[in-house]
Amino acid sequence: MKFAIEKCVAWYGNIRTTEDWQLWAKGELEYSPEDDLPPLKQIPPMQRRRLSPFAKFSFHCILESLGNNISDIPCVFSSRHGDLHKTAKLIEDVATKSDLSPTNFGLSVHNAVAGLYSIFAKNKQAMTAISAGEDSLMMAVVDAYAKLESQNLDQVLVVYTDQIVPEQYNQFVSDKEQTLAIAFVLSKAQSDSSMSLSFEPQTANHQEDESFQPLEFLKFIHGKNTTAAIQSTRYQWQMSRNLL
Repeated sequence: MKFAIEKCVAWYGNIRTTEDWQLWAKGELEYSPEDDLPPLKQIPPMQRRRLSPFAKFSFHCILESLGNNISDIPCVFSSRHGDLHKTAKLIEDVATKSDLSPTNFGLSVHNAVAGLYSIFAKNKQAMTAISAGEDSLMMAVVDAYAKLESQNLDQVLVVYTDQIVPEQYNQFVSDKEQTLAIAFVLSKAQSDSSMSLSFEPQTANHQEDESFQPLEFLKFIHGKNTTAAIQSTRYQWQMSRNLL
């Protein structure tokens, strides 16, 4: 698969701008968690109040990545856990026999952010939601590339978001997972900015990798290396740049 990535925007604690990510990729800026949320002043207050932190991280990256081109681009949204904080609250309400909020339930599903974005941007293009475990981001890239080729599209927006899971779920996830949102536009390969992605099933004797796949992806995007091997339990991913 060969493609180009246009303006990748990511929110990760104190690391937010392109310059931040470039410094981080070189080891010159350390990550530290931050509690503030994106202001999203371009979104009307009535709509902004409906957005959870998960949705706000997503919207920030989308709007910064797209600029004015928000209404006519197909989208692929991805997340390993979805808005699990909202889902966990609903489960607690069920356990305590409290009334469930239909709004909270509707906004807890995996494609909720896609729907909210579609309403805000009046974007009527096709949108999909991907959840593929630790491979959620990379499988979103695969899905976006398939759309580019099969539908002869020029661009597809790719969005990935996850938060640190609620405390009761900590035992089920790697401690490498952090709150992170990413958005970028995937487009047809260009000779001066092309990238290549391939993957194959993981070998039987593979040692479990403790890295956080989205961060490895961002390290490659913003770093200087021409190749990167990104491992998961199920797949070996290979990325390279400028192969045309």
